[in-house]
Amino acid sequence: MDVDAIQVGRDFRKAIHENVGECSILLAIIGSEWVDARSADGVRRLDSDSDYVRLEIAAALRRDIPVVPVLVRGAHMPYADQLPEDIRDLAYRNAVELTHARWKSDVQVLSQALAPSMEEAPASAPSQAQAVSETRPVSQNASTPTSLDRAVMDRVIHELASYIGPIAELVVKRAARRCNSLAELCNVVAQEIDGDADRASFVASCRR
Repeated sequence: MDVDAIQVGRDFRKAIHENVGECSILLAIIGSEWVDARSADGVRRLDSDSDYVRLEIAAALRRDIPVVPVLVRGAHMPYADQLPEDIRDLAYRNAVELTHARWKSDVQVLSQALAPSMEEAPASAPSQAQAVSETRPVSQNASTPTSLDRAVMDRVIHELASYIGPIAELVVKRAARRCNSLAELCNVVAQEIDGDADRASFVASCRR
């Protein structure tokens, strides 16, 4: 999720529409709480006209850009009547499931499914985009901070992987770019774990 590209003062709805228009294909990452995720005021996020994920998916559907639902953490496809009208067609898109136990083979299936659309993409296309509903905004800088030792990072990745699978490495590396201590890193990545008890257990083991 690129949070740096939209200029200050610009209508983010228009910017999202334009950026999605440059996609060859859009991935909608759907977790177990995707449909009912709510904002701080208790309103379901998908019911908000300004929800980023809803805006991105709606823009792709309007332009007839292929939208691939990617199911993670045991999620199921939402029913059409659970979705706002502008993204209701998502319920009829063929989905791909990524599981912990079959991670490598599932990713291979996804890669093969994406290949035709990527091959058809114009060489001059600047980017491909993803709609991600369960991750926090992160920097695109590929470097990792020097304030966190590599051994510490590896330990946090190992602990987190037991809860969310191989994607833990990506989650930890991205979070580490904006964290200055082990405690802060543990608290940030713990938000990716479903369930208060598991989250607390991870934080406790992570800080040892």
